[in-house]
Amino acid sequence: MAKAAYEIRLLGEVPPGLLDDFDGVVVSVEPPRTTVRVDVADEAALQGILDAIFRSGVVMEELRREHQTTDR
Repeated sequence: MAKAAYEIRLLGEVPPGLLDDFDGVVVSVEPPRTTVRVDVADEAALQGILDAIFRSGVVMEELRREHQTTDR
């Protein structure tokens, strides 16, 4: 199954535990920004992550799709 990799840049820090329920998420904090990298199987998974971020009140600065990966 092909996965899509995304980098999400946020202004500020993501509240602790906000993204714990999502697989494949890597969060790195370099104040005043947070970078979230994630491999998702489909758009619904990406939308779930974005919804959680928006509900938390953190402002998204940039969303970038990275190179595609494949599981074999």
